[in-house]
Amino acid sequence: MPHWGLQSPNWTMSVPPWAAVPIVAYAPNPTQLEGVLVFTVVMIVTYVLVGWLHDRARARRRRIVEDAGVQLSVLLFHPDVEAAQAAERLGRAPRNLLLDMVQRLASDLSGDADRRLRNFVLTTGLTRRIRRRLRSHSWRRRAQGAALGALLPIGDPLRTALLDDSHPVVRARTAEGLDASDAVARVARLIELLDDDVPAVRFAAQQALLRSGARVVPALAQYLSRGDGPGIVWALEIATNLPDPRLVTAVRRHLESPDPRRRAVATEAIVPWLEDPSVFVKLLEDSDSDVRATAARAVGAAQAEQLVAHVGRLLCDRVWDVRQQAGLTLAAMGPAGHMTLRIHLDDPDAYARDMAVLMLDTLAVRDSRSRFHRISKLTGANAA
Repeated sequence: MPHWGLQSPNWTMSVPPWAAVPIVAYAPNPTQLEGVLVFTVVMIVTYVLVGWLHDRARARRRRIVEDAGVQLSVLLFHPDVEAAQAAERLGRAPRNLLLDMVQRLASDLSGDADRRLRNFVLTTGLTRRIRRRLRSHSWRRRAQGAALGALLPIGDPLRTALLDDSHPVVRARTAEGLDASDAVARVARLIELLDDDVPAVRFAAQQALLRSGARVVPALAQYLSRGDGPGIVWALEIATNLPDPRLVTAVRRHLESPDPRRRAVATEAIVPWLEDPSVFVKLLEDSDSDVRATAARAVGAAQAEQLVAHVGRLLCDRVWDVRQQAGLTLAAMGPAGHMTLRIHLDDPDAYARDMAVLMLDTLAVRDSRSRFHRISKLTGANAA
């Protein structure tokens, strides 16, 4: 049988015929080498050129942005002559850049600066671009337009139209950009948005209503009197920060709510108009700890000294937050509260004793610091 392969004096390795492969030396063609070299050089030069052009474009845009920022500052806050020159120079900047810069300022200006910005937007044609964004099929462009909607002329229906948009981000952005007059004009819709499925929309609507002040109180009172959705808590928070006697009856209704969160917020909201502090007695004994703590804090805010004994009972509460709030309220209510704390130093309940000791020690440290400052001032005055 024939053999192909390597042979040596000591061994022979047989190779079958199908595995015999002739070895051919490869010598690259000089023309191919030149082509590869030229291609490599072209790629390197192209890479360097593109990078250089990109860096120049970035540097140019950075200079444009910086100059536009300076000119916008001059337009808004410098004297009229300088502002007019800055407006002329700023008008030559790219419109998309102007929109981005104006969007950051749209809701943060007032007075003369706001008037100048509105005039600039109107005279440079940016209002047309804002309207196109408000009508866009892209929700992102509509959201940007909503943030700029406040710069449209007062009375333009597009300023508030996107409160009815299908996308929650657009609804929230629109509510965020509303001024007080727009919010009053669409108060019914804003109150509906307090029941929106998206918390961000509820928050934006709540803030818009708060900015409107007393003008939204009638609609808010009607909603609190009849509504029963998730927005009730948000509306009660508005009532807490917008005290108005016209809301009293509507807020009282929610002191009896089965929802403990409503009871707690309504307790805080009722404090400014409280004529009969005994309404807190039942709340101080509420089954929910948040309501009890809120009621104790409300007693302190109302300075209802006749309820110190009821608050004192909460020093025995099993919930720390309730005990702490009761102690803080008693500490802030003057001699009557301090006396109640001292009485509980001998309380058989360890929780009550510990809280009374903690609050009285805090008061002692506070008094010591106060006396030290008074003495320091007197000493300094005598030395002078």
